[in-house]
Amino acid sequence: MKYQQIWKNNYLIVILVIALIPRLFAAFFSMGYGMHDDHFGPIEQPFQIMNDISVWENKGEPHGHSIIYPALHYYLFLGLEKVNITDPQDKMLIVRILHAFYSLLIVYFGFKIARLITSEQNAKITGLILALFWIFPFMSVRNLIEFVCIPPLLAGMYFVMRDDSKKSYVLAGAMFALSFIFRVQILLIPFGIGLILLFQKKFTLLILLVIGLIATAFFTQGIVDWLAWGYPFAAFWTYFSYNATHSGEYTSGPFYNYLLLLFGILIPPTSIYFFKDYFVNWKNKLIIFLPSFLYLLFHSIFPNKQERFILPFVPFFIILGSKNFGEYLKKKVFKYFWIWFWVINSVLLIIFSFTYSKRSRVESFYYLSKKDDVKSVLVDCGKIGSMFNPTFYLNKYSVPIYTSWDTNPLDSIIPIIKVEPNYIIMYGNDNQTERIETIESRFQGKMKFEVEIAPSIIDIAFYHLNPKHNKNETAYIYKLIDE
Repeated sequence: MKYQQIWKNNYLIVILVIALIPRLFAAFFSMGYGMHDDHFGPIEQPFQIMNDISVWENKGEPHGHSIIYPALHYYLFLGLEKVNITDPQDKMLIVRILHAFYSLLIVYFGFKIARLITSEQNAKITGLILALFWIFPFMSVRNLIEFVCIPPLLAGMYFVMRDDSKKSYVLAGAMFALSFIFRVQILLIPFGIGLILLFQKKFTLLILLVIGLIATAFFTQGIVDWLAWGYPFAAFWTYFSYNATHSGEYTSGPFYNYLLLLFGILIPPTSIYFFKDYFVNWKNKLIIFLPSFLYLLFHSIFPNKQERFILPFVPFFIILGSKNFGEYLKKKVFKYFWIWFWVINSVLLIIFSFTYSKRSRVESFYYLSKKDDVKSVLVDCGKIGSMFNPTFYLNKYSVPIYTSWDTNPLDSIIPIIKVEPNYIIMYGNDNQTERIETIESRFQGKMKFEVEIAPSIIDIAFYHLNPKHNKNETAYIYKLIDE
């Protein structure tokens, strides 16, 4: 009875606490990085600038993404260095914990929006889904701009739906602008809202929304780009120009790719009900449906269809798609689907909250960070091919790193080697003996084995599921000793 009373009187706080638990587990145990974009922009770049300001001074062309998010990490890292927190794993733990707390805003505003469009009971269900949906804790602690943009995005939508006050629409515009800083395509959401306001002839609210958006965007992204690159919104124009000419070079597929993805990640057959409620309720809840649908439609048509691009849409899909779940639970068949949903969701939640992505890459460099005698590092990728090295975990920016792979063999990079490597990171065991002999002969030394670092379980699973695109990333570290 006591716990029931706590739930009854403080259910939003309870939902947020429930949401925090798996996010903190993910913060402590889900280390590494999943994709290139959640490490090399927001983490690697600030680290490099901290250690060599010329990286910034010789900046060249504007970056295709806002530098505000990397700048936040830059100042965080500087602050941590001031209090003697220098270990890269400790720094990243703090980054993940901060993101875990920040992501609670998704649950908070998601619940608030749900409560505006459905009953209190249904809103609680929606809040619990947002709190415990299996990919959210894992994504919450990553540095993916597609997920980082969601809290202000949902805040903006909440202010739009809360009331028709001038203050709400200015605040909404400001929130959308903050979300736009992280992810340019977010502009599709306020654009959809603007179309509705235009149709409803609510011209004053439309103007206030635009003013809040433009003013906030200019005094943040606009001024930062002006100071950094010489003109406002340079990052936006560079991003637009790049994607206009290079979008076809990335992951593509049929227009229904994201529909299949949503159907899968929301765990069938329950996902059928999400689709039903989302599309059936479009007319009654147009203020949510139209902006979010425009976002989905654009990415379904756009050639570059990377899975992470759809992440900002997912909370809207869940909010609108679960608005009648309370009524469905009165039906026996849905109860079975509902149990199945939470069983599978719980298994996936546990797996991904403890997933160490790119473990061998991270741990290899972290291992060498503990070595005081590292002069230079040769990374022999073998059949893995070209890869970016997470030098942040080496914590020695001045140490040169040279990378070779099958189509870029050692002989082709020897002319650019200025400091002979004394540590070798070798990925994969294919042709290992031949590769060792080649390195020893070129540098006239003897390779002494130090340690083997295995990939994580999830990395191994991805390798076995699709060995064509995912390679064996077992790392072997050697020290090169002069003969």
